[in-house]
Amino acid sequence: MIVTKTKRGTNLEDVQEMNRSLVIRLMRRRQVCSRAELTQESGLNQSTITNIINELISWGIVVETGVIDGKKGRRSIGIKLNCEPYKIIGIRLARKSITVALYDLEGIEYSKQQIPIDIADGSTRAFNRMKELIKEMISSNSVGQVIAIGVVTPGPLLRNEGRIGLMTYFPGWEKINIQEELMRDFDLPVYIEHDAKAGALAHWWFGNSHQEQGVMIYVAAGQGVGAGIVVDGKVFRGSLGMAGEIGHMSIDFKGPKCECGNRGCLELYCSTSALLQTLNKEHASLKSVWKAIHEEETGDAVEAVRQAAWFLGFGLVNIINTFNPDRIILGDEFAEAGALLHDTVRSVINEYVLPDVSNKLTVELAADDMDTMLVGSAIVAIESILDQPSSYLNQQT
Repeated sequence: MIVTKTKRGTNLEDVQEMNRSLVIRLMRRRQVCSRAELTQESGLNQSTITNIINELISWGIVVETGVIDGKKGRRSIGIKLNCEPYKIIGIRLARKSITVALYDLEGIEYSKQQIPIDIADGSTRAFNRMKELIKEMISSNSVGQVIAIGVVTPGPLLRNEGRIGLMTYFPGWEKINIQEELMRDFDLPVYIEHDAKAGALAHWWFGNSHQEQGVMIYVAAGQGVGAGIVVDGKVFRGSLGMAGEIGHMSIDFKGPKCECGNRGCLELYCSTSALLQTLNKEHASLKSVWKAIHEEETGDAVEAVRQAAWFLGFGLVNIINTFNPDRIILGDEFAEAGALLHDTVRSVINEYVLPDVSNKLTVELAADDMDTMLVGSAIVAIESILDQPSSYLNQQT
Protein backbone atom coordinates (compact mmCIF):
# COMPACT_ATOMS: atom_id res chain seq x y z
CA MET A 1 0.00 0.00 0.00
CA ILE A 2 1.30 3.47 -0.91
CA VAL A 3 0.85 6.06 1.80
CA THR A 4 0.80 9.68 0.68
CA LYS A 5 1.27 12.69 2.91
CA THR A 6 -1.56 15.17 2.96
CA LYS A 7 -0.68 18.80 2.45
CA ARG A 8 -0.54 20.70 5.72
CA GLY A 9 -2.46 23.90 6.21
CA THR A 10 -1.01 27.22 7.29
CA ASN A 11 -1.80 28.53 10.75
CA LEU A 12 -1.76 32.19 11.74
CA GLU A 13 1.42 31.54 13.77
CA ASP A 14 3.10 30.15 10.65
CA VAL A 15 2.16 33.23 8.65
CA GLN A 16 3.52 35.52 11.37
CA GLU A 17 6.79 33.57 11.43
CA MET A 18 7.13 33.75 7.64
CA ASN A 19 6.56 37.51 7.77
CA ARG A 20 9.19 37.94 10.50
CA SER A 21 11.63 35.91 8.42
CA LEU A 22 10.90 38.00 5.32
CA VAL A 23 11.44 41.29 7.16
CA ILE A 24 14.74 40.16 8.72
CA ARG A 25 16.05 38.96 5.36
CA LEU A 26 15.07 42.24 3.69
CA MET A 27 16.83 44.19 6.43
CA ARG A 28 19.96 42.07 6.06
CA ARG A 29 20.21 43.09 2.40
CA ARG A 30 19.36 46.76 2.93
CA GLN A 31 21.48 47.51 6.04
CA VAL A 32 19.87 50.76 7.34
CA CYS A 33 16.34 51.30 6.11
CA SER A 34 12.95 52.72 7.18
CA ARG A 35 9.68 51.06 8.05
CA ALA A 36 8.14 52.64 4.95
CA GLU A 37 10.78 51.05 2.70
CA LEU A 38 10.11 47.65 4.24
CA THR A 39 6.37 48.13 3.70
CA GLN A 40 6.92 48.89 0.03
CA GLU A 41 9.42 46.10 -0.63
CA SER A 42 7.69 43.36 1.38
CA GLY A 43 4.15 43.97 0.16
CA LEU A 44 2.93 43.79 3.77
CA ASN A 45 0.70 46.54 5.10
CA GLN A 46 2.08 49.30 7.29
CA SER A 47 0.50 48.09 10.52
CA THR A 48 1.98 44.58 10.04
CA ILE A 49 5.45 46.03 9.50
CA THR A 50 5.06 48.27 12.56
CA ASN A 51 4.06 45.32 14.72
CA ILE A 52 6.91 43.11 13.47
CA ILE A 53 9.55 45.82 13.95
CA ASN A 54 8.29 46.61 17.45
CA GLU A 55 8.50 42.92 18.28
CA LEU A 56 12.03 42.58 16.84
CA ILE A 57 13.16 45.68 18.76
CA SER A 58 11.84 44.14 21.97
CA TRP A 59 13.90 41.01 21.19
CA GLY A 60 17.04 43.08 20.64
CA ILE A 61 17.61 41.95 17.05
CA VAL A 62 16.59 45.36 15.61
CA VAL A 63 17.68 48.82 16.76
CA GLU A 64 16.77 52.34 15.69
CA THR A 65 19.59 54.44 14.23
CA GLY A 66 18.16 57.95 14.24
CA VAL A 67 16.64 60.10 11.52
CA ILE A 68 17.40 59.26 7.87
CA ASP A 69 16.43 61.02 4.63
CA GLY A 70 13.92 59.24 2.43
CA LYS A 71 12.30 59.87 -0.94
CA LYS A 72 11.00 63.34 -1.80
CA GLY A 73 12.85 64.81 1.17
CA ARG A 74 10.83 62.89 3.71
CA ARG A 75 12.59 61.98 6.92
CA SER A 76 12.00 58.88 9.00
CA ILE A 77 13.53 56.81 11.77
CA GLY A 78 16.17 54.43 10.46
CA ILE A 79 16.34 50.83 11.65
CA LYS A 80 18.94 48.09 11.24
CA LEU A 81 19.70 44.59 12.44
CA ASN A 82 21.66 44.17 15.65
CA CYS A 83 23.46 40.89 14.88
CA GLU A 84 26.43 40.98 17.27
CA PRO A 85 24.66 39.49 20.33
CA TYR A 86 23.79 36.34 18.38
CA LYS A 87 26.80 34.15 17.64
CA ILE A 88 27.27 31.06 15.50
CA ILE A 89 30.13 28.55 15.64
CA GLY A 90 31.12 27.57 12.09
CA ILE A 91 33.20 24.42 11.53
CA ARG A 92 34.85 23.13 8.38
CA LEU A 93 36.06 19.54 8.46
CA ALA A 94 38.53 18.72 5.70
CA ARG A 95 40.72 15.69 5.14
CA LYS A 96 43.84 17.42 6.47
CA SER A 97 42.49 20.11 8.78
CA ILE A 98 39.70 21.30 11.04
CA THR A 99 38.82 25.00 11.11
CA VAL A 100 36.51 26.55 13.70
CA ALA A 101 35.36 30.17 13.61
CA LEU A 102 32.98 32.49 15.44
CA TYR A 103 30.41 34.48 13.43
CA ASP A 104 27.49 36.74 14.16
CA LEU A 105 24.04 36.48 12.61
CA GLU A 106 25.13 38.53 9.60
CA GLY A 107 28.02 36.19 8.78
CA ILE A 108 30.75 38.51 10.08
CA GLU A 109 33.77 36.59 11.38
CA TYR A 110 35.15 37.42 14.84
CA SER A 111 37.84 34.79 15.36
CA LYS A 112 39.19 31.65 13.72
CA GLN A 113 41.46 28.75 14.55
CA GLN A 114 42.73 25.90 12.38
CA ILE A 115 44.52 22.70 13.32
CA PRO A 116 46.01 19.93 11.14
CA ILE A 117 44.66 16.39 11.36
CA ASP A 118 46.15 13.17 10.04
CA ILE A 119 44.73 9.83 9.01
CA ALA A 120 47.32 8.17 11.25
CA ASP A 121 45.69 9.76 14.32
CA GLY A 122 42.25 8.41 13.41
CA SER A 123 38.83 10.01 13.15
CA THR A 124 37.94 9.70 16.85
CA ARG A 125 40.95 11.70 18.00
CA ALA A 126 40.34 14.29 15.27
CA PHE A 127 36.71 14.63 16.37
CA ASN A 128 37.77 15.13 19.98
CA ARG A 129 40.12 17.89 18.89
CA MET A 130 37.22 19.51 17.05
CA LYS A 131 35.22 19.51 20.28
CA GLU A 132 38.12 21.14 22.13
CA LEU A 133 38.23 23.94 19.56
CA ILE A 134 34.49 24.50 19.93
CA LYS A 135 34.82 24.77 23.72
CA GLU A 136 37.63 27.30 23.33
CA MET A 137 35.64 29.35 20.82
CA ILE A 138 32.55 29.46 23.04
CA SER A 139 34.69 30.48 26.04
CA SER A 140 36.37 33.26 24.04
CA ASN A 141 33.07 34.90 23.05
CA SER A 142 32.67 38.10 25.08
CA VAL A 143 29.50 39.63 23.58
CA GLY A 144 26.13 37.92 23.44
CA GLN A 145 25.75 34.16 23.32
CA VAL A 146 26.35 31.28 20.93
CA ILE A 147 22.94 30.08 19.73
CA ALA A 148 23.85 27.41 17.13
CA ILE A 149 26.62 25.40 15.50
CA GLY A 150 27.08 24.81 11.76
CA VAL A 151 29.33 22.05 10.41
CA VAL A 152 30.42 21.35 6.84
CA THR A 153 32.11 18.15 5.76
CA PRO A 154 33.36 16.43 2.63
CA GLY A 155 30.99 13.89 1.15
CA PRO A 156 29.16 11.82 0.44
CA LEU A 157 27.24 13.25 3.42
CA LEU A 158 24.06 11.61 4.69
CA ARG A 159 22.70 14.96 5.80
CA ASN A 160 19.36 13.67 7.03
CA GLU A 161 21.22 11.26 9.34
CA GLY A 162 23.84 13.77 10.47
CA ARG A 163 26.86 11.73 9.42
CA ILE A 164 29.38 11.26 6.62
CA GLY A 165 28.74 8.31 4.32
CA LEU A 166 32.33 8.13 3.08
CA MET A 167 35.40 10.34 3.35
CA THR A 168 37.93 9.18 0.79
CA TYR A 169 41.55 9.29 2.00
CA PHE A 170 40.36 9.42 5.66
CA PRO A 171 38.23 6.42 6.71
CA GLY A 172 36.48 6.16 10.07
CA TRP A 173 34.30 9.27 9.96
CA GLU A 174 31.36 7.22 8.69
CA LYS A 175 31.15 5.64 12.17
CA ILE A 176 30.63 9.01 13.91
CA ASN A 177 27.30 10.82 14.03
CA ILE A 178 28.77 14.32 14.12
CA GLN A 179 25.46 16.15 14.46
CA GLU A 180 24.08 13.98 17.23
CA GLU A 181 27.27 14.01 19.32
CA LEU A 182 27.79 17.77 19.09
CA MET A 183 24.16 18.44 20.03
CA ARG A 184 24.53 16.19 23.07
CA ASP A 185 27.87 17.63 24.20
CA PHE A 186 27.08 21.33 23.73
CA ASP A 187 23.28 21.45 24.18
CA LEU A 188 22.94 23.61 21.08
CA PRO A 189 21.16 23.10 17.75
CA VAL A 190 23.65 21.72 15.23
CA TYR A 191 23.25 21.95 11.46
CA ILE A 192 25.38 19.82 9.16
CA GLU A 193 25.91 20.29 5.45
CA HIS A 194 28.11 19.12 2.60
CA ASP A 195 30.99 21.58 2.16
CA ALA A 196 30.27 22.34 -1.50
CA LYS A 197 26.62 23.14 -0.77
CA ALA A 198 27.70 25.47 2.03
CA GLY A 199 30.19 27.14 -0.30
CA ALA A 200 27.44 27.64 -2.86
CA LEU A 201 25.20 29.22 -0.23
CA ALA A 202 28.01 31.56 0.84
CA HIS A 203 28.48 32.71 -2.74
CA TRP A 204 24.76 33.30 -3.09
CA TRP A 205 24.82 35.41 0.09
CA PHE A 206 27.98 37.41 -0.55
CA GLY A 207 28.54 37.14 -4.30
CA ASN A 208 29.14 40.35 -6.25
CA SER A 209 26.25 39.63 -8.62
CA HIS A 210 23.61 39.70 -5.83
CA GLN A 211 21.74 36.99 -7.71
CA GLU A 212 18.12 36.51 -6.64
CA GLN A 213 16.91 33.91 -9.13
CA GLY A 214 18.36 31.26 -11.39
CA VAL A 215 20.66 28.26 -10.98
CA MET A 216 24.18 28.60 -9.61
CA ILE A 217 26.65 25.75 -9.14
CA TYR A 218 29.66 26.05 -6.86
CA VAL A 219 32.33 23.43 -7.59
CA ALA A 220 34.54 22.52 -4.64
CA ALA A 221 37.60 21.04 -6.34
CA GLY A 222 40.06 20.27 -3.59
CA GLN A 223 41.15 17.06 -1.87
CA GLY A 224 37.84 15.68 -3.19
CA VAL A 225 35.36 17.08 -5.71
CA GLY A 226 31.80 18.12 -4.96
CA ALA A 227 29.19 20.59 -6.16
CA GLY A 228 26.65 22.79 -4.46
CA ILE A 229 23.55 23.55 -6.52
CA VAL A 230 21.46 26.60 -5.59
CA VAL A 231 18.11 27.16 -7.28
CA ASP A 232 16.42 30.53 -6.64
CA GLY A 233 18.29 30.88 -3.36
CA LYS A 234 17.57 27.36 -2.09
CA VAL A 235 20.16 24.58 -1.94
CA PHE A 236 19.14 21.50 -3.88
CA ARG A 237 19.92 18.52 -1.63
CA GLY A 238 18.13 15.47 -2.99
CA SER A 239 16.23 12.86 -0.99
CA LEU A 240 19.14 11.96 1.34
CA GLY A 241 21.01 15.27 1.18
CA MET A 242 23.62 13.84 -1.23
CA ALA A 243 22.81 15.76 -4.42
CA GLY A 244 25.87 17.28 -6.11
CA GLU A 245 28.28 14.46 -5.24
CA ILE A 246 29.93 14.84 -8.65
CA GLY A 247 33.29 13.55 -7.46
CA HIS A 248 31.82 10.05 -7.60
CA MET A 249 30.33 10.46 -11.06
CA SER A 250 32.12 8.05 -13.38
CA ILE A 251 33.79 9.44 -16.48
CA ASP A 252 35.42 6.10 -17.37
CA PHE A 253 33.65 2.83 -16.57
CA LYS A 254 36.93 0.99 -17.17
CA GLY A 255 38.93 3.40 -15.02
CA PRO A 256 40.62 2.81 -11.66
CA LYS A 257 38.48 1.65 -8.75
CA CYS A 258 37.43 4.32 -6.25
CA GLU A 259 36.94 3.87 -2.51
CA CYS A 260 33.20 4.32 -3.09
CA GLY A 261 33.13 1.09 -5.12
CA ASN A 262 32.66 2.78 -8.49
CA ARG A 263 35.24 2.96 -11.28
CA GLY A 264 36.64 6.01 -13.02
CA CYS A 265 35.22 8.54 -10.53
CA LEU A 266 35.83 12.18 -11.45
CA GLU A 267 37.81 12.98 -8.29
CA LEU A 268 40.40 10.31 -9.23
CA TYR A 269 41.36 12.55 -12.16
CA CYS A 270 40.94 16.16 -11.05
CA SER A 271 41.11 16.47 -7.26
CA THR A 272 44.20 18.11 -5.76
CA SER A 273 44.92 14.75 -4.12
CA ALA A 274 45.09 13.13 -7.56
CA LEU A 275 47.16 16.03 -8.87
CA LEU A 276 49.79 15.57 -6.16
CA GLN A 277 49.90 11.84 -6.84
CA THR A 278 50.63 12.60 -10.50
CA LEU A 279 53.42 15.02 -9.57
CA ASN A 280 54.78 13.18 -6.53
CA LYS A 281 58.33 13.06 -7.88
CA GLU A 282 58.50 16.77 -8.73
CA HIS A 283 56.24 18.44 -6.15
CA ALA A 284 55.45 17.49 -2.57
CA SER A 285 52.91 20.27 -1.92
CA LEU A 286 50.26 22.28 -3.71
CA LYS A 287 52.13 25.47 -2.89
CA SER A 288 55.03 24.15 -4.98
CA VAL A 289 52.69 23.25 -7.85
CA TRP A 290 51.00 26.66 -7.93
CA LYS A 291 54.38 28.42 -7.79
CA ALA A 292 55.57 26.40 -10.78
CA ILE A 293 52.55 27.04 -12.99
CA HIS A 294 52.55 30.77 -12.26
CA GLU A 295 56.25 31.05 -13.11
CA GLU A 296 56.42 28.73 -16.12
CA GLU A 297 54.46 28.41 -19.35
CA THR A 298 55.41 24.78 -19.91
CA GLY A 299 56.60 21.86 -17.84
CA ASP A 300 55.26 18.86 -15.96
CA ALA A 301 53.29 20.92 -13.46
CA VAL A 302 51.59 22.99 -16.14
CA GLU A 303 50.62 19.93 -18.16
CA ALA A 304 49.39 18.02 -15.09
CA VAL A 305 47.22 20.95 -13.99
CA ARG A 306 45.90 21.47 -17.51
CA GLN A 307 45.00 17.77 -17.78
CA ALA A 308 43.24 17.78 -14.39
CA ALA A 309 41.35 20.94 -15.38
CA TRP A 310 40.33 19.26 -18.65
CA PHE A 311 38.88 16.31 -16.75
CA LEU A 312 37.02 18.67 -14.41
CA GLY A 313 35.58 20.54 -17.38
CA PHE A 314 34.54 17.28 -19.00
CA GLY A 315 32.71 16.28 -15.82
CA LEU A 316 31.00 19.67 -15.66
CA VAL A 317 29.61 19.18 -19.16
CA ASN A 318 27.35 16.50 -17.69
CA ILE A 319 26.30 18.81 -14.86
CA ILE A 320 25.52 21.63 -17.30
CA ASN A 321 23.34 19.36 -19.42
CA THR A 322 21.55 18.15 -16.28
CA PHE A 323 20.94 21.43 -14.41
CA ASN A 324 21.37 24.16 -17.06
CA PRO A 325 22.96 26.67 -14.64
CA ASP A 326 23.40 30.41 -15.16
CA ARG A 327 26.73 30.44 -13.31
CA ILE A 328 29.46 28.01 -12.37
CA ILE A 329 31.97 29.04 -9.71
CA LEU A 330 35.23 27.11 -9.45
CA GLY A 331 36.41 27.02 -5.85
CA ASP A 332 38.42 25.30 -3.13
CA GLU A 333 42.13 24.45 -3.47
CA PHE A 334 42.15 23.97 -7.25
CA ALA A 335 40.95 27.56 -7.74
CA GLU A 336 44.50 28.67 -6.89
CA ALA A 337 45.53 27.40 -10.32
CA GLY A 338 43.90 30.60 -11.55
CA ALA A 339 43.62 31.35 -15.26
CA LEU A 340 44.99 27.95 -16.29
CA LEU A 341 42.08 26.23 -14.54
CA HIS A 342 39.45 28.72 -15.66
CA ASP A 343 40.51 28.90 -19.30
CA THR A 344 40.88 25.13 -19.66
CA VAL A 345 37.47 24.42 -18.12
CA ARG A 346 35.89 27.15 -20.25
CA SER A 347 37.40 25.73 -23.46
CA VAL A 348 36.13 22.22 -22.68
CA ILE A 349 32.64 23.54 -22.01
CA ASN A 350 32.70 25.55 -25.24
CA GLU A 351 33.73 22.43 -27.17
CA TYR A 352 31.29 19.92 -25.70
CA VAL A 353 28.20 21.95 -24.76
CA LEU A 354 25.73 23.33 -27.28
CA PRO A 355 26.66 26.94 -28.17
CA ASP A 356 23.16 28.17 -27.33
CA VAL A 357 23.77 26.89 -23.80
CA SER A 358 27.46 27.64 -23.28
CA ASN A 359 27.16 31.22 -24.61
CA LYS A 360 24.69 32.03 -21.84
CA LEU A 361 26.75 30.42 -19.07
CA THR A 362 29.15 32.35 -16.83
CA VAL A 363 32.18 30.49 -15.48
CA GLU A 364 34.27 32.22 -12.82
CA LEU A 365 36.86 31.56 -10.16
CA ALA A 366 35.87 31.84 -6.52
CA ALA A 367 37.20 34.90 -4.70
CA ASP A 368 40.36 34.09 -2.77
CA ASP A 369 39.69 36.51 0.10
CA MET A 370 37.65 34.12 2.22
CA ASP A 371 37.11 30.44 2.90
CA THR A 372 33.63 30.23 1.42
CA MET A 373 32.96 26.76 2.77
CA LEU A 374 33.86 27.83 6.30
CA VAL A 375 31.66 30.91 6.00
CA GLY A 376 29.00 28.65 4.54
CA SER A 377 29.04 26.51 7.67
CA ALA A 378 27.76 29.51 9.61
CA ILE A 379 25.27 30.48 6.91
CA VAL A 380 23.74 27.00 6.96
CA ALA A 381 22.90 27.57 10.64
CA ILE A 382 21.86 31.20 10.07
CA GLU A 383 19.44 30.19 7.31
CA SER A 384 17.71 27.79 9.69
CA ILE A 385 17.55 30.48 12.38
CA LEU A 386 16.05 33.02 9.97
CA ASP A 387 13.40 30.49 8.95
CA GLN A 388 12.21 30.34 12.58
CA PRO A 389 13.33 33.60 14.20
CA SER A 390 11.00 33.44 17.21
CA SER A 391 12.56 30.13 18.32
CA TYR A 392 16.09 31.55 18.43
CA LEU A 393 16.00 35.35 18.69
CA ASN A 394 13.26 36.02 21.22
CA GLN A 395 15.34 36.57 24.36
CA GLN A 396 12.18 37.00 26.42
CA THR A 397 11.21 33.33 26.04
